[in-house]
Amino acid sequence: MCGPWRKLSCREKVFSILKNEITWGMFIILACAISLIIIWAVSEPVQWQSYKDPVHEQGLMSIIGGIFAIVASLMSLTQIIQHFAHKTDKASQKRIMRILGMVPIYGATAWLSLLFFQAAIYMEFVQSCYEAYVVYCFLLLLTKYLGGHRGVEDAIASKEYIKLPFPFGCCGKPIATTKWVWYFKIGILQYSWITPICSGIAVVLNLSNVYDNGRWNFNRGYPYITIIINVSQTLALYTLVTFYSNFKTELKPFRPLSKFIAVKLLVFFIFWQSVLMSGLAAIGVLRNTECNPSANTYCNGSTTGFTVEQEKILLESILICVEMFFFSIAHHWIFSWKPYANGEFAKLMKSPRPQMSYQNNNIGADIVRIRF
Repeated sequence: MCGPWRKLSCREKVFSILKNEITWGMFIILACAISLIIIWAVSEPVQWQSYKDPVHEQGLMSIIGGIFAIVASLMSLTQIIQHFAHKTDKASQKRIMRILGMVPIYGATAWLSLLFFQAAIYMEFVQSCYEAYVVYCFLLLLTKYLGGHRGVEDAIASKEYIKLPFPFGCCGKPIATTKWVWYFKIGILQYSWITPICSGIAVVLNLSNVYDNGRWNFNRGYPYITIIINVSQTLALYTLVTFYSNFKTELKPFRPLSKFIAVKLLVFFIFWQSVLMSGLAAIGVLRNTECNPSANTYCNGSTTGFTVEQEKILLESILICVEMFFFSIAHHWIFSWKPYANGEFAKLMKSPRPQMSYQNNNIGADIVRIRF
């Protein structure tokens, strides 16, 4: 229980929870779910088989996906506004705001793919370009945390060798030189230009009817584009892991592990999710659906509901819309504006050796605890 002198602090805690965009986001999602259930319950009994058609299925998925996409976008925009309002380090917060912008962009493009199947290939192009840009921004963010290009060089100079993760770690330990700054940049940034180029080629091939999005037919362009992006992405991911494993001590004050996992999941997981959907279509798990024209006029006399490609777009897009909601919740803590608002990160960014400042602060805190 809260004593009389603690009433104000308890009240402030309650208000802070109510003002939290996560609380309002969950409230909106719950309210929409209850509304849909009420509409279904008070309506006449639904003959679900008669609704097994493209019109009703696409409409239902668009409503659900739209709710999640809009709520996730509003939550992320609130976080971006908070960073803008509490801007104490422009260089790093600018990159964070651009990373946070991935949720509304992914949510909007996935929702448009649900509404307009034919626009899906162009929405994927937008997603690919922005995810490549996010990888670039994340590298710049880590570099800013280390003190810029010169700071990374100093961090490398303090090491004897560069640790390479599996599988190349068993091949030896290369000597740490300043050239590794460029190796890291090239290894990560190659993904930032290969992906948009490949996505642009995919759009051209699609307009020429030689792409066949989602089909592993080597007479078409989809497998080759996917393989090239996959190789580029694997190299970027390996370079990013190498960068983090070598500088995790220097980056520790900025709590980089959660940021690293969030970006890796948001960028690379969604790509592999798309490849998985294509694989499910290739092995026959996703197949053409059927529609009964005698029971449902929306079939337009055809027995085909969704094609394999439409099923893939439908499932992939609805998953992205829902996932963006949970990513926006995670970003509230991972890319929080509060360490900037209270000046914690601003002090670390101004320090020539952030990791030393972090250690000194911890030592000072330990001394205070011992005295008292």
